[in-house]
Amino acid sequence: NLPIEVVAQPTVRDTDGLALSSRNVFLSPAERAIALALPRALAAGAAAHRSGGDPVAVARSALEAERGFTVDYVALADFAVPTLAAAVRVGGTRLIDNIPLS
Repeated sequence: NLPIEVVAQPTVRDTDGLALSSRNVFLSPAERAIALALPRALAAGAAAHRSGGDPVAVARSALEAERGFTVDYVALADFAVPTLAAAVRVGGTRLIDNIPLS
């Protein structure tokens, strides 16, 4: 066992809302526009959570309503602060993002 502590930090985002990632350079301008559905869907899931709804179902539904990418997963992670996480593929690029549900 290693004495490791994981300290969560806020996701750093570009001005358009996409989470910063080295993978973003592989997105064409059209694919980047499609990818913006990911943070929007997570925000919709977070809003649903605040009003008593199911954040996973809302985010998944929002993502599945979009065209141009494949949903790998939408899940609720049980950290110190519950976190809604998702991964999608846009073209050949896999993007991951998350949002705390606080």
